[in-house]
Amino acid sequence: MENEYQNQESQRFDTMGPVQYQSQHTPPKDPKGGNKKHKALAIASLVLSGLSLCCCWLYVIGIIPAVIGGIFGLIALVGGKDKSVKIMGGIGMGLGIIGVGLSLIMLISYISIINWDNMTMDRFSTYRYVDPNDREEVMRWIQQFFREDISGGMY
Repeated sequence: MENEYQNQESQRFDTMGPVQYQSQHTPPKDPKGGNKKHKALAIASLVLSGLSLCCCWLYVIGIIPAVIGGIFGLIALVGGKDKSVKIMGGIGMGLGIIGVGLSLIMLISYISIINWDNMTMDRFSTYRYVDPNDREEVMRWIQQFFREDISGGMY
């Protein structure tokens, strides 16, 4: 009887065949065949590059999103399978390049208004004699370091 039971068990397992597992780590695809990851990078590229255009006048802060947006746009342009992803990536990369250029132009213009002749330790040490409560005196002290009037009508 035990022999009979072993034969039934072995027959049952022999008919099942090898077990096949399906990989769970395949990247999700959108209906047109493009990769969703590249579409997300293209959208992020557009957003960051657009933000860089808005922030280019804030010293060099605009360069950071411009560079990241340009890199994301390049990745989407090269790796995207869908035409719309490639177009968005190309536009994002182009806006990123423009954002870097505008930020550098603004940085150069800010540097050009500095009066480098007055940038000495002796001039900086005179801050001790300035009354911090007198706004006009503080602005006059700061103004000595710039070629242009930076007061903006303050005094």
